[in-house]
Amino acid sequence: MRESLEEQILDYLKKMRVGATASELSRKLNINRMTAVKYLEVMRATGLVDYKNVGMAKVYYVSTEFSYAQHVLLLKTRQLLENLKTPEEHHTILENILESHSEIASTYKRSDREEIAKLLEVYANKIREAKPVKNNNFKSK
Repeated sequence: MRESLEEQILDYLKKMRVGATASELSRKLNINRMTAVKYLEVMRATGLVDYKNVGMAKVYYVSTEFSYAQHVLLLKTRQLLENLKTPEEHHTILENILESHSEIASTYKRSDREEIAKLLEVYANKIREAKPVKNNNFKSK
């Protein structure tokens, strides 16, 4: 199976001690520079990569905030969500994920459970307030 572009970017950045610019990535991976920028910014928003300014350039590198296993999990989760075809599929996946999280969180002390509940409420509000986006994979009934 062919690696996704995100996986190729992560693999390349991991090999580079000082990181790489979007231009370097686009040349190495044979993609348009704007495509590289788009992917890097999405990956940055999800915590997979970060950047530092070096002069006028942004030098991207793999975020050290997460372990490799966490990077892979984030990447695979994004790929799964991008391939959902119906709101029902999304609901089922989310329900299963939240059930697992609630079982694990039940072992935490109350203050930690409260922090998780606050975070879930923030995202519940984002979902409620989200404006419809064109060209999504599926349509609501």
